[in-house]
Amino acid sequence: MKKSRDSGAKEEEDRALWDYVTRGIKAYDTGKPKSPPQKPAIRKETAPARIKPLSPCNAPIPKGFDRSTETKLRRGQLPLEGRIDLHGMTQTEAYDALHKFIHAAVAQEKRTLLVITGKGRRFEGVLRQMVPQWLEAPPLARYLLAVTPAQPKDGGTGAFYLRLRKLKQ
Repeated sequence: MKKSRDSGAKEEEDRALWDYVTRGIKAYDTGKPKSPPQKPAIRKETAPARIKPLSPCNAPIPKGFDRSTETKLRRGQLPLEGRIDLHGMTQTEAYDALHKFIHAAVAQEKRTLLVITGKGRRFEGVLRQMVPQWLEAPPLARYLLAVTPAQPKDGGTGAFYLRLRKLKQ
């Protein structure tokens, strides 16, 4: 962009006005000795070896529901038989809770479940990315028939529907 001749004079005028406005301003003194700003405490968590490191891209979701099951679920004709909310958990806590939840659901012969991960900041939540990876890896993958993002009424992109396989007896 080309500057006009008057832009230098305009900048000078603006600077003079700013200096005039701010000349009487002094820093607020509380009378307390100034200490250097404290760094916020960072909670460190050591991930167990079984958890994959977070990848920059979203993890692929194993399989989607077939059309008739998805339609029934959307219409409310397929009841959710269990739900777990992983909000506020660390990766380790969420991983353990998800395992226990799915194993209990399999033992009770439940088929349709809801897993709420939350969306995270800017839709980049750690659990939102990790849960699909955990679900497609052993030992959980053998129990799953399908995984798909939830409808907005059930959490939308911050949740997943799981369809468990019928286990042969």
